[in-house]
Amino acid sequence: MNNKLFGTSFAALLGSTVLFFGVTQASDFVIDKVIFPTKGFADQTYIGPYDISNLPEEEAVVILTTGVQGWFDQAQVQIQLQDAVVPFPLETVEFDTNSTVTTAQDGEKNGLRFDVTEEAVGTFLNQQFASLSFSEEEVTTVTEMIRENLASGRKDQIIDISSALLSSSSVETVITNITFDNVESTEEIRNLMTALDGYIINPKSTFSFLQFLETVDVGTVTESDLTSVASILYASILHTNFGVNERSIGPIAPAAIPLGFEASINRDLGVDFVFTNQNSTSFTINMNNSDTGINLSLTGYPFVYRYEPTVSNLQEYPSKTIKQYSAFVEQNTLRVKTEGEKGVQVTVFKNIVSNTDLVETKEVSEDFYPPVHKVEIHPLTTAATIDGTGNTGSTDGATGITDGSIGTTDGSGTNVDGLTDQPPTGTGADSGTGTSGNGSSSGTGNNTENDGGTGGSNNVEEEPQYDKGGNLIPSSVK
Repeated sequence: MNNKLFGTSFAALLGSTVLFFGVTQASDFVIDKVIFPTKGFADQTYIGPYDISNLPEEEAVVILTTGVQGWFDQAQVQIQLQDAVVPFPLETVEFDTNSTVTTAQDGEKNGLRFDVTEEAVGTFLNQQFASLSFSEEEVTTVTEMIRENLASGRKDQIIDISSALLSSSSVETVITNITFDNVESTEEIRNLMTALDGYIINPKSTFSFLQFLETVDVGTVTESDLTSVASILYASILHTNFGVNERSIGPIAPAAIPLGFEASINRDLGVDFVFTNQNSTSFTINMNNSDTGINLSLTGYPFVYRYEPTVSNLQEYPSKTIKQYSAFVEQNTLRVKTEGEKGVQVTVFKNIVSNTDLVETKEVSEDFYPPVHKVEIHPLTTAATIDGTGNTGSTDGATGITDGSIGTTDGSGTNVDGLTDQPPTGTGADSGTGTSGNGSSSGTGNNTENDGGTGGSNNVEEEPQYDKGGNLIPSSVK
């Protein structure tokens, strides 16, 4: 009896326990899955850079909250408009946790959701880019761009709003307008101008002057004409934020191109002019004739800053004169082989200006043109000598050859051809016979030649003699 009662009681207790456990589990299931269901994310589910695969919603929220807080501490978000890049204030941004989690799709890459008000964006644009004006539509467009880029969760990013604003606005303006007054507008230059006029410099593109010439027919054109057109193009882009990849100058300072703005072109040597439009908008080249020269302007979306090139530190280097001697130049004449020209050096700087404030000064180039020395060709020098009686003998100082033709003051002298090696003749006393070259000298009175040799008892120091090439004749062969 007791055993039966024990068994009945144990069965009742066991049944009650099982029933209680089942009711408890069912209650939890109903609460978690029916009344308060808890969302879990499937495999390969990301929100921003954060992997929440196979995590319940509560854990995913913790991961996102912690990660975004670190993002706010480290992120550097910048807004670029044409040539200006400025930091965006992240204190105006709020992370929407609930919207981020509830809209996330399983097995996909989802974006973070940040709240950025149009009012905050409008204030930012007007403060940072005061030189430009923005419509309500443009502010709305920029706000949406900022939200979309922040959704990636990248810590360092630059949001370029230039193309978005340009697509919503048709405003284009003259960026730069340059005239070279001293460049003659020849037919060849006009052909080049026609080819360049209307050329569009695409966004993020590089322009090569030599490659451009291969695509157009400009007829016969000189390197000087090419240099003139390339130079005015170079001077124009110095008023922009374009990058200069390749630029050269010639050996001498150009006469018609302002110092500091030459861009030399040489097709045979491959000397090119290359630059890059690093903006996300395009620009158009416009070329025209001016009253006194050539003109080039660039049109496009306006820049935030102004770019003002300046030329300074002008230094001049004088030209020297180099004298050369030649037997083929007549006496008392002078031939100029090369006209001299002074050298010059200048430094080109670019000032970056915001409204009236100088933001930065950059050194662009330092152009040096060495002096061109003047070269003169002189005749071989002739020096005249006079003896005691007035007799003269002309000595070629460069060759050491003495013309023996002598004139006397008393009529007793005899002219002797210096090329026949005649012996000296004449009346009167001659203390010595001077021998120089192939001739002799004669005359009355004491006569000592000043151009070389020794005569009689006089011990006159021998002067150096030279051949027609200007080389010193050794004494052993005189």
